[in-house]
Amino acid sequence: MTSTPVALVLLTAQRHHLEDHPQEQALSAAWQKRLQSARAAGHLVVHVQWDGALGTPGETFSRGWVLHPDFRAETGDLPLRATHPNAFAGSGLDAELRRRGVTELHLLTLPGTEMLPATAEAARGLGYGVRVLETQPQMLGTPG
Repeated sequence: MTSTPVALVLLTAQRHHLEDHPQEQALSAAWQKRLQSARAAGHLVVHVQWDGALGTPGETFSRGWVLHPDFRAETGDLPLRATHPNAFAGSGLDAELRRRGVTELHLLTLPGTEMLPATAEAARGLGYGVRVLETQPQMLGTPG
């Protein structure tokens, strides 16, 4: 197993987060560039799948729960099931990151999600450096 100090954590790459988003294609393209850059740099990529309650768009094992088709876990990536809103709570994420030598997290998410502050706060509390990579609408070339 390769040690890497940085992990790119995709917090909102499930189908129900992106599929009906008005800027789905632009978000996907921007996030794919970040993903390619992270992989090229040898960073760990973490794909978070949030377990959702019955009847919600992200209901566990539903169509909306799976990763968006543009984002697939590849060999060496870390697929992770988590419970809303903190990716560290009960998921084993901290142990996996420490085992791989990760000290800094780059959190990629849609703006305004409650998973971002909860996960970022937990990460900082555990001693990780945190960089937020929210994609703002104005960055996509569309009026915000």
